[in-house]
Amino acid sequence: MGRIVGGAVIAVAVLGGAPAAEAATPTPEPAAAQLKPATGEVGGSAGLYAVAGGLVVAAGGAATWLRRRRSGAH
Repeated sequence: MGRIVGGAVIAVAVLGGAPAAEAATPTPEPAAAQLKPATGEVGGSAGLYAVAGGLVVAAGGAATWLRRRRSGAH
C-alpha cells in the first residue's frame, strides 16, 4: 500500500506542476484567426480562363462530332 500512495504522490507532484508551466507560455493563435475572410475577388484573368476553357471543350466536342459524322457511325 505504501507504493500506491508513493506513486500517487509522484503523479500529483508531476501533474500539479504542469498548469504553472502552461500558464507561463503564451497560447498560439488559432489557424482560423489567421485566415482572411473571402472577399469574392478572383482576379482579372479568371473570366478569360473560363471562356478559353469553354472554347476548348466546345472545339473538342465539335471534332468528335465531325469524326463520327464522317465515319458514318451515329
